[in-house]
Order: sequence, then C-alpha cells, then structure tokens
Amino acid sequence: MKKIIIWGFPLHSHTHSYIHYGWYKGFKHLGYETHWFHDGDYPSDFDYSNCVFITEGYAESNIPINSESIYIVHVCINPEKYIGKVKRLIDMRYLVDEIKDCNYDYRLDKEKTLKLSSTCYYEKLRDNSGVSPKHNDTKTMEYEAIYTCWATDLLPHEIDENRIHIPRENKIYWFGSAEPQNNRQVRMFSEECNSNGIEFVSNNPWVKPQSFETVMELTSKSFMSPDIRTAGDDNKIAIGETGTCHKRIGYIACRLLKSISYGQLGITNSRHAYELLDKKVIYNDDERQLFHDAKSHIGNHDLIKEQMKIVKENHTWINRIEDILKVLDM
Repeated sequence: MKKIIIWGFPLHSHTHSYIHYGWYKGFKHLGYETHWFHDGDYPSDFDYSNCVFITEGYAESNIPINSESIYIVHVCINPEKYIGKVKRLIDMRYLVDEIKDCNYDYRLDKEKTLKLSSTCYYEKLRDNSGVSPKHNDTKTMEYEAIYTCWATDLLPHEIDENRIHIPRENKIYWFGSAEPQNNRQVRMFSEECNSNGIEFVSNNPWVKPQSFETVMELTSKSFMSPDIRTAGDDNKIAIGETGTCHKRIGYIACRLLKSISYGQLGITNSRHAYELLDKKVIYNDDERQLFHDAKSHIGNHDLIKEQMKIVKENHTWINRIEDILKVLDM
C-alpha cells in the first residue's frame, strides 16, 4: 500500500464531501501519503498503482482502475465496474438494521458477519443482491462489505473539555437538510424550543454550506445541540428511503458525535445512537419531551465529560481508520 487516494466530492459540494474530508484528515494525521482527487480535478501523470482508493458510487466516474489497488466504495451501486479488474473491492455500507432505497436493499444480520468494533462489521458477499434492483440483476459475484458509520470531524487531541464552558445563547443552530419546514420530527422539537423561548435557527447545507469552524462555533454556542433523526411518517415512503427514516432503520449520524466533541450535551431521538453511546446520552422517542429531558441536564458537566470521553476513545476518524486497517490486513 503506497498511497491513500480519496476520490470524492469537492469539499462543500455535497454532504458526503464532509465524510471524504474525515478520511483525508485522519489518514494524513496518521502519516500516510494521502491525496484527495475528484472526477473534475485529478493528475493524469500520477502513479495510481498499489493504492487504497476510498470513494462513493456517484463520485467515481473517472476513477483509475488497476489490478494492484484496493477500492473501498460507499454506495457501491456498480460492483461490476471493479470485479475481476482490481485487487479487492470492499463495499462500505451503512450500519443499519435494514435499508431499501434507490441504492441499497439489504437487511443486516450481524450474526453472519465478523464484528471488528462496535461500529464496524465485515462480511464476504456472494452476490450483489444488497444493491437496489434499480442498479443490479443479482449476478453472482464475490466481493467484500463492511457496515460502518461516520465520526466527529475532530481528532482525539482536538477534543477539548474547556469547550463545555463556552457561554450558550438562547438559540439552537441547526445544520441539516431535514428542517422544521420539511420534517415532522425536527418541527416538533423546534416548536417545543420556540414555546420555551428558545429560537431554532436552521441552515440547510445543500443550500448554504458552512465552514467547519463556523459549524463548530455556532454549535458550541447553541442552547443545546440535538440529533433529531427522521422517521418517514405515514408509510408513504419505502422503508429506508434515503434520508427519510433514519429513526426507524437505525442510521447512526455523525451529528451527535460532532456535537458531543464540541462540548455539547449529547441529545438524540435515536435508540440506536443511545445504545451505541453506552446509554450515556439523553434519549427520548418523543421529540417534544426530548427537549425537556435535555433541558434538565444542560448544566451536567460531569455527564458531558463522560460523553466526550466515549467519543474521544471510540468515535473519531482514527477509530474508523483502525477498522479499515483491520480489513486491509485480512
């Protein structure tokens, strides 16, 4: 393995570009020769052999294919592009109970996988039946999969307990495409905030992306910083449809991990996130009651420190890279 190549979305051009940034920052910190290219900007005279590529299924149209490199592809909707042409193909899948959307169609049976950590499970695939029928014809083909989630964008040494004492405003700064205007769960929480004199200020990253520094600064100044997962109400949307029913399928978001690492109290309506974080975060399935549960623990600095310790030890990009390295050693 000569080099790590992040072949992904340019920063701020797509919400997944922040995931690519996490891999890039983590590998660079660990001392690996790491490069970040994308379909519209890459050197033609670069030596792409003996590399580990980390990419995404909608961001790899021009990715160089060679038999000496390993390809880790999130949303691997076209495994045929790689099978038989590369050293290894690893589909980086969502760590969810099940998903059925425009890209994936699978139910995760952890008993049939190898557990590498609390956030990473490994499986050898016999076919591509986990890919949405929109993209596959269920061909028999052998490749690999890992099921994982993302992490905070801070490295362990950047997580500072002093941020707990940053003065809070009577506002909640919300960064997410699910907003009060388009999502019932977020709306219920925001209405409870407003009823209690707390302004809920939303910013959609698809419309107006903010820098990492701005997001961290405003999150740290928020009255509280919840992680509200969407539920896919009234069953009009298929189970797992992208971004619509995270609460039901068990999607673990990086929002909660980031908020905690910035010195905020961990707050979520996701049972899966609650259990992943050793049941140390504030959890309620009822988004309105969640506001009041969280409000009663706002000044619990000991609890916040305990949460920050969990994130620092288990949920940075260094942890996710350690999982990747275990897979690469197999």
